[in-house]
Amino acid sequence: MLLIVWPVTLAAAPVAMDAAGPHAKIATAEQVSVSRLIIRFRPGLHPADGEVIGDALRIRLEAAVGRPLAVGLPTRSGDQVLTLAEPVSVAQAKRLVAALRMQRGVLRVDVDQREHPRSIAKGGTSSGADTPVIRRFVVTFTDPDAGARARANQRLGPEWDDLLSAAAGVPMHVVRPTVGGAWIVETLTALTSDRADAIAARLESAAGIRYAEPDRPADIQAYFPNDPYFQTGYQPNLADPLTTSYYGIDAPEAWDITVGAAIIVAVIDTGVRPHGELAARLLNGYDFISDPDNSHDGLGRHPDGNDPGSWRSATDCPGKTTAQDSSWHGTHVAGIIGATGDNLEGTAGINWNAQILPIRVLGTCGGSRSDIVEGMQWAAGLPVPGVPDNPNPARVMNMSLGGKGPCDAQYQTAIDAVLAQGVFIAVAAGNESDDIATHSPADCYGVSTVAATDPYGFLASYSNYSVYVDIAAPGGDQSRYGSRWGIWSTLNSGTTEPEFSTYGAYNGTSQATPHVAGVASLMLSVNPDLTPAQIKSIMADTSSYFATTSTCRTTGACGAGIVNAFYAVKGALRQMSLQSTSVIEFYHAGLDHYFISAAPLEIAALDSGKFPGWARTGLSFNAYAQANTGASPVCRFYIPPPYGNSHYFSASPLECGQVQVKFPQFTYEAPNVFYIDLPDTNTGACPSGDTPVYRLYDNRADTNHRYTTSLAIRNQMLAKGYVPEGYGPQSVSMCAVQ
Repeated sequence: MLLIVWPVTLAAAPVAMDAAGPHAKIATAEQVSVSRLIIRFRPGLHPADGEVIGDALRIRLEAAVGRPLAVGLPTRSGDQVLTLAEPVSVAQAKRLVAALRMQRGVLRVDVDQREHPRSIAKGGTSSGADTPVIRRFVVTFTDPDAGARARANQRLGPEWDDLLSAAAGVPMHVVRPTVGGAWIVETLTALTSDRADAIAARLESAAGIRYAEPDRPADIQAYFPNDPYFQTGYQPNLADPLTTSYYGIDAPEAWDITVGAAIIVAVIDTGVRPHGELAARLLNGYDFISDPDNSHDGLGRHPDGNDPGSWRSATDCPGKTTAQDSSWHGTHVAGIIGATGDNLEGTAGINWNAQILPIRVLGTCGGSRSDIVEGMQWAAGLPVPGVPDNPNPARVMNMSLGGKGPCDAQYQTAIDAVLAQGVFIAVAAGNESDDIATHSPADCYGVSTVAATDPYGFLASYSNYSVYVDIAAPGGDQSRYGSRWGIWSTLNSGTTEPEFSTYGAYNGTSQATPHVAGVASLMLSVNPDLTPAQIKSIMADTSSYFATTSTCRTTGACGAGIVNAFYAVKGALRQMSLQSTSVIEFYHAGLDHYFISAAPLEIAALDSGKFPGWARTGLSFNAYAQANTGASPVCRFYIPPPYGNSHYFSASPLECGQVQVKFPQFTYEAPNVFYIDLPDTNTGACPSGDTPVYRLYDNRADTNHRYTTSLAIRNQMLAKGYVPEGYGPQSVSMCAVQ
């Protein structure tokens, strides 16, 4: 085990109760009950948008959660609604969500936030809410030709400007296409948030326009000390909470298992500066800041993920009246994720081999939602009009950014597209000491929303919170404990333009979020087949407790717990044993018999010729080697020579029992040679995404069965006199998994 010595002692005692600070209202907040869950399936593996979940899939989901579910009508966006027979607590609902996230084919599952709409007081809005800062909108049109032109990076004629202007009541013009067949459109003057919402509503009500949303601003989610204390080695955020006084992520024990693989992690941020700690692992990224005035390099969108600096004067940005030095925010985030460890230099990141993909979306005045969405799409390997394809798609995405405004269709559609690519998304909860309601993308479905904790396991003084937060991670707390008690990571010494590589401490949910992204990359290092939903579920199940007296323990408003790297990696390894395995088919020409096996040693023996006459047919299907939620164990019998000299398999526990009673001459070899799904016993339909397995009996004295997923082979065997056995009109006996 790597030994880490923690050299710093607190300058002040830990806060005794986080409810005594700015989060006091969460301790007395109404404890809501939950009766609805929102679920979405991977494209091609679920009911089509607008279709209701079928009975077979509903039964499988009920088996996963152990309680009845009612299926509601899908939402307008295509989400499926599951209603519990009886309301449960938020904590219970999160356990049900975690179980569903582990199911195959699931893209995302969340508690339905709309069941309890939250009202945010005016005082909770940002200070710049009444400042005119919004000029751009994201619009889609009902004419399919407009969507096709956007995807092909073509232009629209002036008649579209006339349509928009007439609908909005103010002059508007089309700027350019964006992702999802949508268009960026612009007013002549900047608008307040309320005025922009009103114009968006007018646009959506007009004929020819499908939806319209303000392109809201976003910014980084970090607190910067006025005079950062530059020093290396102070990283209690990585400590083991069981053996030290600090509520860290237990990285040292995780490093005993893996120090990480070359998982690509996209940092959607201000860009990333070259730094010795990141060495040759910094990939070529992209700059998606479309407004040259906001980019500092005056180039607009172009292939360069470097951070040129984000300094500003007191008059550069509407609604921001104070000057600010360059933050090198993306560089700091990247170092938390992937700074090289065990090299006698600076700080240690979480994944020492991670490849960092810098996506620049935040400039002098922050960033726009449309630029961020385009950066997300490109990072995941999805097309963006007018931009070359990304040769290095990410598996993990870190978004230490956010802004006021709800999670609209633009964000949610982009998130769903990214999740469908198998990309895990970690998002900062925000730093307003506020509920995450109307803070996006923190309140979007499918992302892992991260709250920040202080070194002693309490919610950090600045962190946003909500019962819909997924997980917490160390974010530092310099206002409570002093300047050195931030999160130490890589920086640049320049106050405006870049100068020298260095280190420094920041605190914020921006710093908490890359802990989660880094742990996700460690999990993928040992099990690259994990889905984003599975990563979320494992992280929640393996997280560490909050401080004993923290309101986070009693309210559930800070997530499932503090992410624990060691147990998350162990959970990822355990899940790997539950991944599908191949069931291999063999054939003996002399006997004219078929045989299947999922046992590696048995397969190796057959391949080696230990049992003469047997050879692979080249066919197989997938099952589980270990027990898995909803899967049925497959029993195996040996039929001795007087009756067949072959083997018989069944996935039906009832049938396995009946064979034992009816055929005592058969040898019952094992109750669970592998695990597989069962079809509907009436229709023979398999769960969504599964493949039917047909069982065929040779109808001869030398009894033998063949198991195949091929309808063509099934029909060939029927033509030879074989008899089908199974459920439904096609006689399906079991269902092969993905």
